[in-house]
Amino acid sequence: MNILFFDIDGTLITTDGTRFFPEDAKEAIRKARDNGNLCFINTGRVYANVDDFIRDVGFDGYVCGCGSYIRLHDEVLYHKKTEQSICREIAYKCREFGIHALFEYTDYTCIDYTMNSPERDKLVRYFSEGNKKLITDIDSSEFIFDKFSGWYYPDSRLNDFKNYIAAYFDYIDREGNFCELQPIGHSKASGIEFLLDYFDMQVDNSYVFGDGNNDLQMMRYAGHSVCMRNGSEEALKTAEYITGSVTDGGIAGALKHYGLI
Repeated sequence: MNILFFDIDGTLITTDGTRFFPEDAKEAIRKARDNGNLCFINTGRVYANVDDFIRDVGFDGYVCGCGSYIRLHDEVLYHKKTEQSICREIAYKCREFGIHALFEYTDYTCIDYTMNSPERDKLVRYFSEGNKKLITDIDSSEFIFDKFSGWYYPDSRLNDFKNYIAAYFDYIDREGNFCELQPIGHSKASGIEFLLDYFDMQVDNSYVFGDGNNDLQMMRYAGHSVCMRNGSEEALKTAEYITGSVTDGGIAGALKHYGLI
C-alpha cells in the first residue's frame, strides 16, 4: 500500500479562474484508490475551502492549512489551534505593516475589511458567490485562524512584518507579491510525517504531487515527488519527476509512470 498526497491549485485544478478539474485526473485518482492506495488532499487551503467538486472525487482524507489540520474520512486526527488573542494581535500587525491578509480557519475565512485593495474586493466576491462564511471584522468574537496568506505592496513594511511574524509563523514566499504563513513546526511535510506514523508506513511509500513553492517541503520529504510542467522554477528543480500540466493529463500520466494505476 502507498499513500498519495495531492496539492489542489495548479495541480488538480487550473488557476485561470475556471478552476477546471479534468475528468482524466478524477478517474486516475479513483483507480489509484481501487488499486489499494490511500489518496489524500494536501493543501494550504483550510478544510472549509476545499470545494465539494473536489471532495466528490473521493479522497481518504485531507491535510489542510499547511499541516495544521489532518482529517481521515470523517475523523479529525489533528488540529493545531492558535489562541484568539494572538490571532488578533497578528491581524493588527498586518494592518500596521501594510500586509493585506486572508485569515483562514477550518470552518470559515476572515479578512480585515479596513484594508482597501483589489484583493479584498475579489475575496469578498469569491466567498459571497460560493456561499462560504466570511468574517470581515477582526474584532469579531468569531475571529480566529489556523494559518493565513497575504499580499504586499511597495509601501508595505515587509521586512518588519517578517521579523515580527517569525515568533509565530513560518513565512513562505510565493510567486508575485503573495506570501503564505504556516504555524511554526507545521507544513505539508509535517502532515505527511504524521500520517506515515499513523499508518506505520515507510517514507518510500509516499508520493506527492504539486506545482508551487509551498509544495517544496513535501517534495523534499516524500519518497517520490511529482511537479506539474507548469510549476514554479524551484518546484521543477526539486521534483523527482515532471509530468504534464493540469489540462495535459499530468496526474494520470504521473500515476501511470509510477505504476500506481
